[in-house]
Amino acid sequence: MWLLLAIAFPLSLGLEMTPSECKEAGFNVNSLKCSSCEHLNTFGLEPLMTDCQACCTAEKELKHEKFPMANLEVCECNLARFPQIQAFVRKNMENAWNGKVRVKHVRGVRPQVVLKDASGNARQTLNVEKWDTDTLIDFLNQWID
Repeated sequence: MWLLLAIAFPLSLGLEMTPSECKEAGFNVNSLKCSSCEHLNTFGLEPLMTDCQACCTAEKELKHEKFPMANLEVCECNLARFPQIQAFVRKNMENAWNGKVRVKHVRGVRPQVVLKDASGNARQTLNVEKWDTDTLIDFLNQWID
């Protein structure tokens, strides 16, 4: 019975496998991130979850300053050139942040996000003309308090 516990207990803790064991299981230890293992359920690959978690490398949580508000600045005349930004503006997606994110129409400007401090002063400006809608939403979720 102790032998069975000695074998089963380390497996239940999700202890790491050796790189060769991971390679045999089909995982590349050098590039496998633990966040990727979470997607296995989406494809019905739950049996691989334990091995995946044993072979993966955990990502470090990056701490960064969050801002209380932001403006998405766009030029109405150029908006059609940026369909992903246009979708964000036309569907009023900024409402998801309860007034913390606003769309501001500025003549001649290419799409950009201006992150602001509590006083409303611009702290950081980022060009977002090549971003898709999902990237913009993810960015705002991470950077707006």
